[in-house]
Amino acid sequence: MNTTENQRLKTFRTALRKTQQEFGTATGLKQGSYADVERGKVKVSGDIKNALIKEFSLNITWLESGKGSMFLPPAGGNTRDIGHLAYPLESAETPFIELGEGQYLMLIPLIHEAAYAGYPGGYADAEYIGELPRHSIIVNKYHKGQYRAFEIVGDSMDDNTKQSIPDGSIVTGREIQQSYWTSKFHTHRFKDYIIVHKTDGITTKRITHHDVEKGIITCHSLNPDKNMYPDFEIHLKDVQQLFNIVNVSQAR
Repeated sequence: MNTTENQRLKTFRTALRKTQQEFGTATGLKQGSYADVERGKVKVSGDIKNALIKEFSLNITWLESGKGSMFLPPAGGNTRDIGHLAYPLESAETPFIELGEGQYLMLIPLIHEAAYAGYPGGYADAEYIGELPRHSIIVNKYHKGQYRAFEIVGDSMDDNTKQSIPDGSIVTGREIQQSYWTSKFHTHRFKDYIIVHKTDGITTKRITHHDVEKGIITCHSLNPDKNMYPDFEIHLKDVQQLFNIVNVSQAR
């Protein structure tokens, strides 16, 4: 699928883990005006391109054609291509951009709160996944598997400790394929999970028990208010997807 300059501009910003407000400031635009550019309502002007070349080493050839690296090579002739990202991405792909010194930028489809209602119906649609925004984290090796990032909604996983996953955080999860659901989950290593329920939508919980024989998991909220957040059980036959959380980016 072909993409536009506006879509590639959004990909570039996501890869840098910058907000629309930060890119707006860099390009001399208000956040709302910059958002219109990413949405395709406004053309990517020469002034915007020049500002991003100066501020973030944007490769204009990549922006205009989608070919090559999104970043300009370092000055001085010791050039290095840090990778090309094809966009939109197939649902099973997790792209990596080499940053050097053994580090990689991992770009993961991001499900914001506003997409919670639509995701259970589109989770297997490659075109739908390809149009989602991206969340990026830096890792020190390639990771196999399918990953998704979710915006946390509410305070059910907030107990004011280091283990908290507060409202507004972004969690990255690695999908557990359904063929492994009949084996006991490694809850001693991965305690917290994203559960995509067929009827109840997306929830984040700690799994405290997995009854393999019955296919039932016990879900626990970290929030100590058990009148508001009691433990409960989910039958895995009612679950579409299950992700163990491998990274938490907390809102500040």
